Amino acid sequence: MLRILGLSAAEQALYEALVEHAPVTLGELDRLAARHAPYAPAGALAARLEELGLIARLPEDPPRYVVVPPEMGLDALIRERARELADARRRVARLSARYHRTAAAQESGGLVEVVIGREAVLHRFDQLQRGTRKEIRVFDAPPYVGVVGGNTQEFELLSRGVDYRVVYDRRAIEVRGTLQAISEYIAAGEQVRVGDVPMKLVLSDYPMALVPLRSDLEMGESALVVHDSTLLDALAALFEMYWERAVPLHIRHGRAHLAETTGPTGARRDLLARLVAGQTDKAIAAHLGWSDRTVRRHVRAMMVQLDAQTRFQAGYQAVLRGWLADENSDGVALEDLR
Repeated sequence: MLRILGLSAAEQALYEALVEHAPVTLGELDRLAARHAPYAPAGALAARLEELGLIARLPEDPPRYVVVPPEMGLDALIRERARELADARRRVARLSARYHRTAAAQESGGLVEVVIGREAVLHRFDQLQRGTRKEIRVFDAPPYVGVVGGNTQEFELLSRGVDYRVVYDRRAIEVRGTLQAISEYIAAGEQVRVGDVPMKLVLSDYPMALVPLRSDLEMGESALVVHDSTLLDALAALFEMYWERAVPLHIRHGRAHLAETTGPTGARRDLLARLVAGQTDKAIAAHLGWSDRTVRRHVRAMMVQLDAQTRFQAGYQAVLRGWLADENSDGVALEDLR
């Protein structure tokens, strides 16, 4: 136990024996050493314990050895080791800072790559998917350069247990053939939501991401490959923010439906219906028996819940999320929004 303070096993055994004895002569020290540390010279052990400040020689003839009170001798060793550890920690911190500065300088050029050409982009997309361990997250939006639903590798990965979470831009449902492709992906296990996405994105736990080189260019022609970095963390946070805002998409009875279970009930549902119908605050207040101020307060609360900047956007979001559909229906069918 005392090895951490610099004592060998033999030195610790002799020291612990001396703690329980009165001052001893050199002959008595030899006998204690022979009993407790038989394979080490008593003189060398005593010299080492004296060097460590754990025992002392009395100026007598013949000399005798006494134990320095442990709370003094051992505590002094502990303080010395604490200082050494503190120095070591400071040294480690300096070395670590030097290492990371060097590593950052060496790796920064490879954190983001520019890939030009359809074949090169497709190769990186294939590499990203095959390297994924648990999950791929996607922002999907037109324009599409190839066949909609042409990612056959996704079906293979879904069957192997890789999760796909995809936020489709609302414009995607306007593209002929997209709805059928989405339905097939959902049937295979893809988790789908619909919303407004800021850009195209494929994000893997590889860790790796693909984004368009420029917002006005199709990712099939050029892309940025983002490797493990702070930028990758930011893209992941961006995806999760838009995923939370988007509307879940499900397949029921062979049709795709947007639906939410957190819509308003009672008076707020009635308020939204009249808001969508274009009624004024005064007309809504008269119908619900509220004051104009109460109507405005509820409208503001609904706009926050729907992440809408205007009353029109709030009404559109309410319809899209199925909040105003018949209570016995399954929500709003995508086909009905086209």
